[in-house]
Amino acid sequence: MRAAALIGAVLLIVFALFQENPDQVASSAPMFDIRKVEVVGDLHYADRENLQKSYNRLIGLGLFSEPMQALKYVAEQPAWVESAQIRRVWPHTVKIEVREHKPVAYWNEGKIITAEGKVISPSRVLDLPLTHLFGPADTESVVLDQFSLISQMLSTSSLRVASLKLESRGAWNISFTNGVSVKLGRDEVLERLQRFVAVYKSDLSGRIDRIASVDARYPHGVAVKWLPEE
Repeated sequence: MRAAALIGAVLLIVFALFQENPDQVASSAPMFDIRKVEVVGDLHYADRENLQKSYNRLIGLGLFSEPMQALKYVAEQPAWVESAQIRRVWPHTVKIEVREHKPVAYWNEGKIITAEGKVISPSRVLDLPLTHLFGPADTESVVLDQFSLISQMLSTSSLRVASLKLESRGAWNISFTNGVSVKLGRDEVLERLQRFVAVYKSDLSGRIDRIASVDARYPHGVAVKWLPEE
């Protein structure tokens, strides 16, 4: 009994040393390699199986000899991962707690803008109820800010944005979920949109199925192109 108690006490001391100073004692414990990686966290967008495959590259590395920053770097490489918390579980396990990015819009083709304004490129693009934003390279923050302003303006109407596009020459085009598309041009974009919303509420909302497109680039009104009557 005394021998068992002594062994247990020694193991507890060794474990405490590993937890407090893993890098200092790593060289004396090469037998503690990573044999298991556990992925934890409430996942809505990232595929747990794909994360597991990505993280399995850690297997075989030293549990305590591998720097924590190196483990964290690997853990945060998958596109949907915003941040990851790492725990070394003696003697052979790494536990990775994943925090996902929150998507706010699609960006161009195959990309997503997150709530932090970062553009990510998942290997598999999910079918999510998000607005499609388009624009030239490095304009995602400009387009996202414009989308936020437009969404606020439309909050008291029934109109919802399906897509918003910034063209290379600086002109804006918007499409709504009801199928109506509006050209807004480069200048006074919000004022032009406001004029369109006023006309939509008063004259167009009951004739949506007849509208081909709307041009709001005029100083005092909008031009409506109608679909030909059958």
